[in-house]
Amino acid sequence: MESARRFKAHPQSAPGDFYVVNDECISCGAPHVVAPDLIGWATNVEYDHCIWKKQPGTPEELEQAFAAFDASEVGCYRYAGGDPKIIARIGSDFCDHVGIRPDRTERREAEEFPFEFHFSLTASKQSTLGSNLKQAIARLAAIFRRQ
Repeated sequence: MESARRFKAHPQSAPGDFYVVNDECISCGAPHVVAPDLIGWATNVEYDHCIWKKQPGTPEELEQAFAAFDASEVGCYRYAGGDPKIIARIGSDFCDHVGIRPDRTERREAEEFPFEFHFSLTASKQSTLGSNLKQAIARLAAIFRRQ
C-alpha cells in the first residue's frame, strides 16, 4: 500500500513509497548507474527527469534503492513509507513521515568522500526551479565544506 507523500512525485514514477520529487531532477544520471533496475527516465516530456520505474521488491533491489539515494546530486529522492530501518538507513531528512524519526543519522561520512567536489550551474533564464536548484546546491556545498 502506498503511503501519503509529502511532495508531488513525477507522474510517471511507479506507485509506491519511493519517489522522485517532480521538477527537482537535474538529469545527472548518477542514480541510473547505481540502480539500473529501479531508476529510469520519464518519456515524452519537455526535459529529462528521473523516475522510479519500479519499486524495490527484493533485498538486492533495496540496496540499489539506498545507492540511488546516496548518488542523488540534489536530494530529490524521497521515501514515504514508515519502515524504521529504511528511514535510519537513508536519513530522516529524506523521509516524509515526521512522526517516525529514529535517532538522526548522517547519510554520508566524511571518509567516504576523500575528494573535493567542484561544480557550476548556469541558466539561460531565471526560474523558480533554477532558484530552488541553486539553493539546494549551496546547501550541499555547505555540508561538504563542514566535513
